[in-house]
Amino acid sequence: MRYSSYSTRFIKRKQNSFWQARLKYKDPITGKWKETSKVLPEAKGKREANKMALDWFNEMNEAASLAPAGSEEDEKTISEVVKAYLDFQLSTGKLEQSTYDMQLGNFERNIEPYLGDISFYHLDRTSIIKWHTDLSRKGHSQRYIYTNYIIIAKVYNYYVETGELAKNPFNQVKITKEYAPKITHLTTKQMENFLTNVYANFDNDSRMLVGCLLAYYAALRRGEICGLRWRDIDFTNHTLTVSSAIGITKDGTYTKNPKNKSSVRTFPMIPQLEKALKERYDEVRPEGNWFVIGNKTEYMSPLTFSTYFKDFVDAYNITDAYGNKLTPHGLRHNMASVGVRSQMDIASLSKMMGHASRAMTLDTYADANKDAMIVAADKLSQTFKKEGDFLETDEYDRDDKSDQEN
Repeated sequence: MRYSSYSTRFIKRKQNSFWQARLKYKDPITGKWKETSKVLPEAKGKREANKMALDWFNEMNEAASLAPAGSEEDEKTISEVVKAYLDFQLSTGKLEQSTYDMQLGNFERNIEPYLGDISFYHLDRTSIIKWHTDLSRKGHSQRYIYTNYIIIAKVYNYYVETGELAKNPFNQVKITKEYAPKITHLTTKQMENFLTNVYANFDNDSRMLVGCLLAYYAALRRGEICGLRWRDIDFTNHTLTVSSAIGITKDGTYTKNPKNKSSVRTFPMIPQLEKALKERYDEVRPEGNWFVIGNKTEYMSPLTFSTYFKDFVDAYNITDAYGNKLTPHGLRHNMASVGVRSQMDIASLSKMMGHASRAMTLDTYADANKDAMIVAADKLSQTFKKEGDFLETDEYDRDDKSDQEN
């Protein structure tokens, strides 16, 4: 099925406004004209919305060519279609090489042996349930199964969007993450302990000290830390720019663009981080294209950075608020949690984190931990007081147990 045209419109709502793209197509069964739509949250105006809509229009028609109509499409197996889809995503830049390798590997290990030979267009609920049961019997956790479910379910969603499938068979089976993972953070004491040991263990101009502080103070991802170059550091304007990263594939590592469009970002450095970067800069006297924590034009592999970080964490037994060994990504989570607790502007925090939207930042990090709840309660108390609430908050003692019910 082919889409005949595309259009855009601006939808204005009380809580939020956004651009929407629409594609027009003729239902092959009923012969009636229909539309499918997609929200364009990143579009800043009509011109940008039209460009995004055109890209989507071309992408959808290109995807339709992966499964041409006719009797042969019934013979396409799940293996053939899923691999063609992943290859298409890689070739169009929708997937990074590292993500492609990960998803293809998971598919070949955990999906293809069970569902690979089944016709893509005739997968039924019974086969999906059996696949889920077989993985469970092998001892895989529900969260692990869900990770694999997402890989194949999104392919079916894609073909539903193109109109080549009437429904996604995976929607008939409820497969969940089982529980939402805890987003780690550090207590005040743990943050002090981490910094004390970082400065005690690493020289002030060492690359590992800088790497640790880039994770702690700037929330950079592991690949972004290793991909950071000196030309990305602006000591005059006191800013740091994330413009590249180091990816990992089964064949090794490579330089790539950041995770997504929003991951390319520039933000102010806090003084503690800038001081450490300046000390390393003065010691190394690098050229602009040198890597900040690498050896001149040779970057440090993210795997090497993780190994050094793990050795450091094990040596000093550094844990997070849940008692788990701290990881570089745990420092990224901690910085974001600190930002939310300190009532940092969410738009600025989201930009600094490189998130696709402010909603993602809030949904991920605005959880109810003890410190955040205390800050929120105190702020709420002061607000009520300013509004003339009848409760005399200054006379209320949290620890006073004299008012307990009998």
